[in-house]
Order: sequence, then C-alpha cells, then structure tokens
Amino acid sequence: MHIDSTITSARRARGSAISRRAEILSAAKRLFLAEGYERATIRKISAAVGVSSAALYLYFPDKDAILRGIAEETFSALLAKLEVARHGPGDALARMRASMHAYIAFGCAHPDEYRLTFLSKMMSVSSPGRFSEACGDIEAADRSFGLLVQDSRVLIEAGVFGPIDPVEAAEALWACTHGATAMLIDHAEHLTTDSGRLAHRVVDMTLRGLCAAQNDH
Repeated sequence: MHIDSTITSARRARGSAISRRAEILSAAKRLFLAEGYERATIRKISAAVGVSSAALYLYFPDKDAILRGIAEETFSALLAKLEVARHGPGDALARMRASMHAYIAFGCAHPDEYRLTFLSKMMSVSSPGRFSEACGDIEAADRSFGLLVQDSRVLIEAGVFGPIDPVEAAEALWACTHGATAMLIDHAEHLTTDSGRLAHRVVDMTLRGLCAAQNDH
C-alpha cells in the first residue's frame, strides 16, 4: 500500500511539535519551581530544552503563555479525574464525596503542577495579578467548577444540602478541598494525622456542614 510521503511528513511534524511543546512545559515547570516565576527567563527555559529562544517562541509567545499551558494541562487532567468520580456508584452525596476525594488525591499526586496552577505564592509579589492574567479563563477550569455547581444544585434541590445558592455551596466545597490539598502538599510535616484520614475528615465535615445548613434558615 502506497503512503503519501507528504501526509507522513505532516504527521511527523505534528508529533515533533507536540513533543517539543511538552519538553518546554516540563523544563519551565522545573525552573518556575526552583527559581520562581520572575527569575525563570525565556533564555533559561530555552537553554534547558536545548533550543534557541527564537525556536521557543514558535511554540509560546511569552512566559505567561507557558504558565497558562501548564495550567491548561493540569486542569484538563483534574477534570478527567472529577468526571470519573462523579459517575461512580452511589447516590448524589456519595458521588460528591468521591469527587472531593479525587480532587485532593490529584493535587497530592501532582504537587508541582498544583502549586504552579493554584498556589499564588509561586508568583513574585512584584507582579500582582499576573497569575490570574496568565491562567484565567481556562475552559477545563470553568468546566470543573461548573460541575461542582451543577452537582451542588442537585443536592440542594433534593433537600440534602440546605436551601443555599449552589455557587456558594460550590465555593465552600472548593475552599475546603483546596485548603486540605495545599496543607497536605506543603505542610504535611507539621501534621500528626494520617493524610488519608485527614482528607476524609475534611470532606466529611464539609458535607455535614452543608447538610446542616437546613437548620440555618
């Protein structure tokens, strides 16, 4: 069977571009974590990859775009985990519990990506707002939070959660899971409780609080 050499070359070029893009994100990730966002220059990133700065600009127009690329990949991977959890066995509350545990487990399994995507301390104080500018409006992030709102609404309408705004419920859920994740990633050495048990306790207390909101009105 004859294979068009033009098609084969195009496929190789696409594969090479994807591979190079991954190499750039990986090198940038290491430098952002080791040196801080401001000190990790395009020149340093390109040197770590083994390409010229001009070649790197073919893939990313600037350093903010690289940070955004890291965030996009992180949110896409997180979204996939949440989708699996929310379609698992049990009732709506059990699936919400599973989603929260999936979030915490994902962050603990990918601490570097989580730090760069969620923890603003990685950003220099000399550039306030840079993080939100670089990583805002990411589709997978919006979809992840949208699922949390949607699942909260189901629990509210079923009378499991109190009659509160679903966005407020989703933000409370996110705040608690994010707090637990950040604690386990960066301050585990100060904890005496087993990480799995602590995650279980935080999730349980959060859900109980939202269920108890029935009594707040």
